[in-house]
Amino acid sequence: MLNVGVVASQILFSSIYGGFFAALIVATVSLFDYNQINPAFRPIDVPIDELNLTVDFIVVGAGTAGNVVVNRLTEIGEWNVLLLEAGDSDETVITDVPLFNYFLWHTSYDWNYTTTPQPYACRVIWNSTCYWPRGRIIGGSSVINDFAAIRGNRIDYDGWASGGATNWSYADVLPFFRRLEDNRYPPYAADREYHGVGGYMTIERPTYYSSVGATFPAAGIELGYNVGDLNAAYQTGFMVAEGTLRDGRRCSTAKAYLRPARNRTNIQVSWGSVVTKILIGSNNRTAYGVQFTRNGKNLTAYCTKEVILSAGTINSPQLLMLSGIGPQQQLTELNIPVIADLPVGMNMQDHIGVPMAFTVNVSTINAGIFQTTEAAVEYALNRTGPLSSPVGVESIAFMNPPNATDGEYPQHEIVFTTYPPINPSNVNYFISLTFYLRYLSRGYIILNSSNPFDRPIINPMYLSVPSDVENLIAALQNAVAVCNTRAFQAQNCSIYTDLFTACLSFPTQSYSWYRCLATNYSTSIYHPGCTCRIGSVTDPQLRVYGIRGLRVIDASIMPSIPSGNINVPTIMIGERGADFIRRDYGVSTTVLHDGNGPS
Repeated sequence: MLNVGVVASQILFSSIYGGFFAALIVATVSLFDYNQINPAFRPIDVPIDELNLTVDFIVVGAGTAGNVVVNRLTEIGEWNVLLLEAGDSDETVITDVPLFNYFLWHTSYDWNYTTTPQPYACRVIWNSTCYWPRGRIIGGSSVINDFAAIRGNRIDYDGWASGGATNWSYADVLPFFRRLEDNRYPPYAADREYHGVGGYMTIERPTYYSSVGATFPAAGIELGYNVGDLNAAYQTGFMVAEGTLRDGRRCSTAKAYLRPARNRTNIQVSWGSVVTKILIGSNNRTAYGVQFTRNGKNLTAYCTKEVILSAGTINSPQLLMLSGIGPQQQLTELNIPVIADLPVGMNMQDHIGVPMAFTVNVSTINAGIFQTTEAAVEYALNRTGPLSSPVGVESIAFMNPPNATDGEYPQHEIVFTTYPPINPSNVNYFISLTFYLRYLSRGYIILNSSNPFDRPIINPMYLSVPSDVENLIAALQNAVAVCNTRAFQAQNCSIYTDLFTACLSFPTQSYSWYRCLATNYSTSIYHPGCTCRIGSVTDPQLRVYGIRGLRVIDASIMPSIPSGNINVPTIMIGERGADFIRRDYGVSTTVLHDGNGPS
């Protein structure tokens, strides 16, 4: 039966954030596919008075990694797990539509973080204060991200291992990339050395491409690059985009991992639960529970085995520091008793890039072709058409500057999208979101106060190392080289300088023009990590140094961010972390999910 209340609330949401057309999508999808909005298939939010507050494991954060951990731990029937999530919402029709993720930013589904003012970045787009969307919803940032299914380069993980993160080499992590995956593109799925079939996370190619879509691979071939599977043997070249999609819908880790576990009797999910402190014994230095708030009530949960932080690159270090684990001087200044003096929040890394626009004489999604009743009905009935394209991302390229010495360790990533969030004068154009993959700049996250509801101070120190600017400029020149290929010149490709008014005084493609773009129009690519890095804050099994019964399992443990997008690597970290826990408690890994995931 159609749940009218859910439909009405989603229409209200979409009317506010997406306008009339988004409301039309909600109504159309609800009419033709009401099971999508039926809460019967969603994670169960246990009422506050029914919670069992003494369990084996407490997992903080139902985000990209946390849902993976919960699923894998509750496969062990005698283990009881409590999952605490600060967000008080589950996914909606709007979150399911791949093209609509920008509508989710600046809403209650988002923590809406911003950085401190950046002297060398984000000057125009965010007025020098960079915006950091982070998911505050069941599914976390896997509900509001850009879908791209990229693993990174084998050299990244071998570098982790050689730097002290033992058992994190490419050979160590590849089985977990295969395990998590249900790859539905037959040519890639057939390559069982690199890909998995039947895992929980569905990875698909979009079914819709604009008229410019086939030109990106053609340009790559013309520039001498391989075109194919960049998640396999080689990571340099052009790739038709794959995403965390299932039948034309977003596939978050909540949908992939948490929903299949919803009826297990050993799992409790508590929505709207903000954890404020980890409880650690003063004598035995063992984590034994957490304090959290829900519905205005202060509650305490206890665990007999472990507290697992999967709250993300910002919230995991924040919670550690609030609990007395962090830089001694900072905590002392805030009158927080120091339990462990560790560099929590330091070494913060992120990818920062620049969007460039190029006009063409063929149709693109941003020309408004998705804003039609036909497009809405096609998506509602078949999950096809322009609305099924994940933010219009049609191709991803990993490239090198001309003087590169290691062709198999690319320096630049370019994401080509035909649906940027602005559409002046109904112009046909595409965006290249371009960035350098291995910046030297390092930032930090520190507490603003000892109040757990105060937002932490986030300073990524973007482009503070001069060579980072030079490397970003080289990446931007590669984006222009794509436009200058014969394949794109056949479509009259040219730089759309009108969108970059702050740089109009400089000759186009001059060094000053590129530098102006880099400092004024740069933006986070939303790949933050490394604030609880292995070797500094945790050991290679993700146990916090000096504290028993406490682990961090999310992107914050990365020693360095991989060469690419970090959603799939974070899912891998969830799988790897759960495997460490199971091994530590003597549970065989052979009973792990082996290919019977949801269809």
